[in-house]
Amino acid sequence: MSLINTIACGDCREILPTLPAKSFQLAFADPPYWVNFQYNGIKDNQMAYVEPEWLVNELLRVANIVMITPGISNVHSYPKPYWQIAWLKLNAEGRNASGGANAWEPILVYGKCRIDNDTINVPMASQKDAAFHACPKPLKLLNHIIEKYSKPGDCIIDPFSGSGTACKSAKQLSRQYLGIEIDPKYAELSLKRLSESQPPLLGISRLTKRAADGGNVAPEFSNFE
Repeated sequence: MSLINTIACGDCREILPTLPAKSFQLAFADPPYWVNFQYNGIKDNQMAYVEPEWLVNELLRVANIVMITPGISNVHSYPKPYWQIAWLKLNAEGRNASGGANAWEPILVYGKCRIDNDTINVPMASQKDAAFHACPKPLKLLNHIIEKYSKPGDCIIDPFSGSGTACKSAKQLSRQYLGIEIDPKYAELSLKRLSESQPPLLGISRLTKRAADGGNVAPEFSNFE
């Protein structure tokens, strides 16, 4: 299968090593938090564990910038990041099962990049087209990250695609994308979600005329199988 502008159903630990080095501008990863949260009938602490150091190193191999939402309770399990961004989600404030509150989450940043503001204020919000997933990240959050840290035509990868929100954001912002999702049902439903999503958001301020006219250049790996 072609690994461009799609969601591949499989284990990221098997697919990532097959991808060429630096074939993506940005990797966004939202791995399971392993806190006994249930997804599609399976608790996340029963899912396959992806070793944090391996994940960071492998994503840095294939992408220039890596951003990971590890969950507050897991943040110290990851290698020291270049920087951390605080995602503020005040409408979700409350106690969580691991202790503390849910008012914010860390976003670990790997790979040097310009960070003008290390807080992102985006509330949790329902997404009707992602209702099949227990905990999708807000589309507005992914729009902010992808627009800020990539350009139209760049390639984005999400190795824990889940609801496909990162891929939907990339599509609407005229980026190329690859999602990887281990759950066949989630992969199928998120592909359907993508097929029904709106075309690129031509009103986005940073969208170039060339991109708006459909003049994106295909990425280097667009033809490999």
